[in-house]
Amino acid sequence: MTIKVRLIASMALLLCIAAVAIGAIAISAVTNSMTDRADEQLREYLEQPAVQTTVIIGEMEPVPTSPASPYTPVALLAVTESGQVVGEFLAGYSTDRLARPEVPDPLPTPGQIITVPAADKSVDYRLMSLAGTHTLSSNMHEEPLQLVAAYPLTELAAIRNNLVTTMVTAVVLVLLASAAASWWITRRGLQPVEAMIDTAAAIADGDLKRRADAPGHTEMGRLATSLNRMVGTLVNTIGQREAEQAKLRRFIADASHELRTPLATVSGYAELYESGGAQSGPELDRAMSRIRVENQRMARLVDDLLLLARLDEDADDVWEPCDLGDLARDVVEDATAAHPEHPVTVSVPDDPVMVRGDGFRLRQVLGNLLNNARQHTPEGTPARLKVRHDGAEAVVTVSDDGPGIPLEHRRRVFERLYRVDESRSRATGGAGLGLAIVESIVSAHDGTVSLADTYPDARASRSPEAPGTKVTIRLPLAR
Repeated sequence: MTIKVRLIASMALLLCIAAVAIGAIAISAVTNSMTDRADEQLREYLEQPAVQTTVIIGEMEPVPTSPASPYTPVALLAVTESGQVVGEFLAGYSTDRLARPEVPDPLPTPGQIITVPAADKSVDYRLMSLAGTHTLSSNMHEEPLQLVAAYPLTELAAIRNNLVTTMVTAVVLVLLASAAASWWITRRGLQPVEAMIDTAAAIADGDLKRRADAPGHTEMGRLATSLNRMVGTLVNTIGQREAEQAKLRRFIADASHELRTPLATVSGYAELYESGGAQSGPELDRAMSRIRVENQRMARLVDDLLLLARLDEDADDVWEPCDLGDLARDVVEDATAAHPEHPVTVSVPDDPVMVRGDGFRLRQVLGNLLNNARQHTPEGTPARLKVRHDGAEAVVTVSDDGPGIPLEHRRRVFERLYRVDESRSRATGGAGLGLAIVESIVSAHDGTVSLADTYPDARASRSPEAPGTKVTIRLPLAR
């Protein structure tokens, strides 16, 4: 059973119950009121002196209430001590008397009024016995008897039947009206739900741009807002997953390309040796040297890929307090010794710049940045490494005066295996993993890394054609 049917049935049932309850209360109130009025009229009738002094001889005579009235409102019965009715005068019209009321045994005490049915059950009476006794004189024999008066409830029965009929009619009308009104109200109220069902079906069929719509300050509005938020989250998740899959496919293709070159070199020299093209001596030495170089390149690439995979898995490293100033001095000293043709200056504060992390990985970050600056700038281009405090953060900047990185590439230089030079020449850089490793290590240390020009306004630099590159790293200070 649908919600709409249940709501319609429930509303109709509740209204019917309410109508029946109201009708029953009204009928009961009318019945009690008319019964009280009948009792009052019965008492007034019996208070007449003619009734109080009635002596029944043979047949009873009516007590006149209105000389011109052909209707007698009260039935009078003469009842012996044994309960036998020895005289009666029935109520009703002279041409159409009502059935005699049943006489209860025992009789009610004088002044007590009870309800009794007629002998043929056609009508109910309110019956009361008179105080004192009367005497029956017939055939020279006198016998004490009780005079009983009974007021017929014909008017009450007619009104009550009319009320019952009216109530039944009203209940039927209320049932029909409430069903129609409930159908209209629920249909109108559930329109947003129907719209949401259609929207959800459309979304399930692939229309991810559909959104639910409902008044914002109602329960349906809040449901629509929650549904839209959920769909938005799902769409974003699906988009991110597709982007990650595309990134993974591109990563696999780039990694395959990077590995193909040294493998082809090694394979070529091995085939040259097997075919006898590389004789003992300088040619063989050169072939072995090239094989060794390409093998080292593959080893570095595999190590970098394994490092990125390990960082993605959030592997537990040994974290301890590290002084970035000391790490910066050591890295610059090693870079100067290995590549004196690329001058590097270092600037660190006198106070330690302590962070909590993996000293080896942080040293690798600084080394990769300096190596990246060396690879992408001409010989003699100066580079600078600076460490400083900034509130609760440690800031490390590595800048150079080289040609800089074009704007269209800056957002992607931290992607794995991404290279600004699409030719992937060995002379213009490595495999494109250096900055990706930097970003992964910094993120693992709850830090951030950003890229900008050394001189934001190129005209302010000494060489407008060479705005330079500045990489900024921010790490939380150790507490």
